[in-house]
Amino acid sequence: SVEGCRIQNLQIDGNKANYGSSNNYGIRLESSSNNTITGNTCNNNTSLGIHLYSSSNNTITGNTCNNNYNGVYLNSSSNNTITGNTYNNNSIGIYLESSSKDNNITGNTCNNNYNGVHLYSSSNNTITGNTCNNNTSLGIHLYSSSNNTITGNTCNNNYNGVYLNSSSNNTITGNTCNNNNYGIRLESSS
Repeated sequence: SVEGCRIQNLQIDGNKANYGSSNNYGIRLESSSNNTITGNTCNNNTSLGIHLYSSSNNTITGNTCNNNYNGVYLNSSSNNTITGNTYNNNSIGIYLESSSKDNNITGNTCNNNYNGVHLYSSSNNTITGNTCNNNTSLGIHLYSSSNNTITGNTCNNNYNGVYLNSSSNNTITGNTCNNNNYGIRLESSS
């Protein structure tokens, strides 16, 4: 429950080959606000590179989170800015769930994950200018999520470029989706 902290320029290696705990996180904020996480490397964590739980108004910028279960994971967290980060070779690059809302996800690179950006039960988020290429399944995936804006992203060489499932009232504009099985796919969405 801290505020106003800066976590900067750390090299955190979870050594998941030898440390398999499900609590193996690089950086975790809980019930914390107005913090900045910048310039860190959080690789090889069994669980999460960066985890925000019930935390708001934080800035996550210029970090690299590779070879984790999830690169960055927001749970019940709102009004955060995630910009200019690299999340490669994770199960999911950027994952928002449990009513995470009003977050700004801009200019991130999410390549060679299973899913690049994944929203579950999250609304009013902005996903713009991200690169989500060469992911095994989905570039950008919204499930049971509404009133989100997806604009100006590049989602190439995935199974699905942008995939909305059971999601409504979302805006999808100006995205590039080449060489996917489906460029933009809507299922049970209105």
